[in-house]
Amino acid sequence: MIAKVDILRAALRPFGLDNNLVVDFLGEDPTHQLREAGLPSLETLGPFDLLVDLRYDLPQRLFLNFRRKVLINIDPGLYEQALAGGGYPQPTHDLLFSIGESAGKYNGRNWIYTQPCVYLDEWPFVEGARDAPWTTVAHWWTPDTYYDSKREGFKPFMSIPSKVDTRFELALSIGDKEEQERIESYGFTVHDPYKILTTTSAYRTFIQKSAGEFSCAKPPYVKLQTAWVSDRTLCYLATGRPCIVQNTGPSHFLPNNKGLHRFSDFNGAVKAFETVLANYESESNEARVLAEEFFDAHKVCGALLARALG
Repeated sequence: MIAKVDILRAALRPFGLDNNLVVDFLGEDPTHQLREAGLPSLETLGPFDLLVDLRYDLPQRLFLNFRRKVLINIDPGLYEQALAGGGYPQPTHDLLFSIGESAGKYNGRNWIYTQPCVYLDEWPFVEGARDAPWTTVAHWWTPDTYYDSKREGFKPFMSIPSKVDTRFELALSIGDKEEQERIESYGFTVHDPYKILTTTSAYRTFIQKSAGEFSCAKPPYVKLQTAWVSDRTLCYLATGRPCIVQNTGPSHFLPNNKGLHRFSDFNGAVKAFETVLANYESESNEARVLAEEFFDAHKVCGALLARALG
């Protein structure tokens, strides 16, 4: 356990967060293990003003250390489905936030919309190259969600490399040689993210060396039409990389044709590439503007905290 904590601290150190860390063992009393490892517990450091829950199934004993508790639904639609099927405990938080614009209501409680966000100080604008590869980073599939996977989302769009005069490089968690060869037969280059994206800086560099992001959504995001957008996509936008991603529903503010192109079918994806490649510099600038206007972590988190602690 100590070795794993050291790895986590090393990852947090560049951001000055390596000493702001408390470890817990979900589902059990961690007192003995923490004492043996010389690590503090929440009980010794608390009480705290606010818990922001991104996990959905934290043990209730942790809630006792916080004055206010909020949950952020980062899987809009999917989370509600899992709740209905008993996959997660019913939320008992003070407030429920969702990054899905059409989150609506659940069990009579309002979901409060909040944009996902990106910390622009760590994602500066970097001039891109039109002839660089289009990329994304993703878990390709898992045995229990095969039909709701990225693989299924990409299936109708696999021949894109044959229709667009540019390169595609995907960092995909696959674990299957035959599947990787199948993907590459369409013209994609596939990288193992566990080899090339081992640090946060490597992840940022991978995105900065891309022309932009090309990605398809998991089928439930498209079906449920929640206007979900990935926090990964925000990193591309922030660094000035245009994004061509699948449309996940009507939005009050997300564009479909400037910096962020949300396609609904194969021809729409091809046209998006034609538009972006013909106007690459302006598309890059528009991508950064989107990140600054709508997804700046200072603005988004400030508004969320004001609501959560009010």
